[in-house]
Amino acid sequence: VAAVVYRDADKTSGNYHTVAKFTQTKPTGMGHGEGMGLIIGGSDLQGEKQQYTYFLVREDGSFLVKRRTGATTAAVTEGTQGWVTNDAVNKTDAAGKMTNELAIGVQAGKVSFTVNGKEVYNTDASTIDVNGIVGMRVNHMLDVHVEGFAIHKM
Repeated sequence: VAAVVYRDADKTSGNYHTVAKFTQTKPTGMGHGEGMGLIIGGSDLQGEKQQYTYFLVREDGSFLVKRRTGATTAAVTEGTQGWVTNDAVNKTDAAGKMTNELAIGVQAGKVSFTVNGKEVYNTDASTIDVNGIVGMRVNHMLDVHVEGFAIHKM
């Protein structure tokens, strides 16, 4: 089960930028990666009609942008169930540790997704959820340290 961490006060719209650094401290032990990252456009996050867009990275050096609407999800990025390998995403080291800084920028009707300062994906803001609660999502079996979470109005 994934955990979505947020504060109701972290609701925003218009032009903004959100960022956080995620460190996976040890391997999942599951033989496959689990994702961690940011959410934007959140609403009804504890209800049956929850809705948000999420941007995750995982230990194999791939990222994902997906939308959640109620109990269903749909990949925004194309790839194996939406996961896309990208050199900007740090992979885990021999000890199972990795650190990646994720950011999402919403400006002038466009959305930019960056990992470690490099854009990995962009789309029109009209195609995803951008207005609402901003927070973080961490999938199951992960030991994660988060630092520097922030939202900046632009």
